[in-house]
Amino acid sequence: MKNNLRMLGLALCMLATSLVTATGQDLKQDHQQEQNARSAERIPAGTIIPVSLDTTLRSDKTGRGATITATVMQDVPLGAGETLRRGSKVTGHLIEAAIPGSQPDESKISFQFDQVQLGSVAIPVTTNLRAVASRRAVFAATPQLTIEGSDDQVQIGGDQISYLNDGPVMLGEQVVGKYTSQGVLAYGGQDRGTPCRGTVDGADHPQAFWLFSVDACGAYGFDGLTVFRSGRTAPLGEVTLSSNNKMLKIDKGSGMLLLVGGGEAEQAQAHVTPSRGAGQ
Repeated sequence: MKNNLRMLGLALCMLATSLVTATGQDLKQDHQQEQNARSAERIPAGTIIPVSLDTTLRSDKTGRGATITATVMQDVPLGAGETLRRGSKVTGHLIEAAIPGSQPDESKISFQFDQVQLGSVAIPVTTNLRAVASRRAVFAATPQLTIEGSDDQVQIGGDQISYLNDGPVMLGEQVVGKYTSQGVLAYGGQDRGTPCRGTVDGADHPQAFWLFSVDACGAYGFDGLTVFRSGRTAPLGEVTLSSNNKMLKIDKGSGMLLLVGGGEAEQAQAHVTPSRGAGQ
């Protein structure tokens, strides 16, 4: 009888311990989720982040799950006096690299970016791809100063011209922003006839476009590359690039315009955005 009581008491003690442990873990998980949500608010939905790839992506060599990194190329205004500084890191992972088959258009790479380093804090994000440019296109759009110290240039993705530091950035005859020592700072277009989403409606601060036009949308400077999936539709954040070549390669130093998305599914859009050609 005593042994039975002892065993019952031990069982009750173990049950109470398990309940306390489980409750503590649940509270810790809830607290972590709340912290992540508060952190994510520091990079508002609709924020454009211009980056340069630190990692070369190849459909024939990059393994599933491989880490990919990129560097923020211009100070990004976040509102409320906060800024994502140039040089900050954005990290993600490769989801899938398709093995070329008998058809040359089967070369694909799927990836997503997961977090942004804001100061000492790693902030989880969901981003979609607004534009991607080859390393050659990035080099062509990089200012080459003349003897007079000025340079006229065409931005990636359009006829947007910049003049001098702090000079006006033009879209046709319209001034949309200014050129800084780090790149274009401008108000983004609102779906000007493209499948790419503009910046947030009613945004009260300009966005960082680096070397890209405010209307940049799709792929530039690649041969046969298309943005098959931008990450705007489910699964949110998953970007797929495809090529009609046997091997798809995105070199280190290629540029991207990432757009931070919200937590809800966005309105459906066209999935295929063609390359803009090697000359853009």
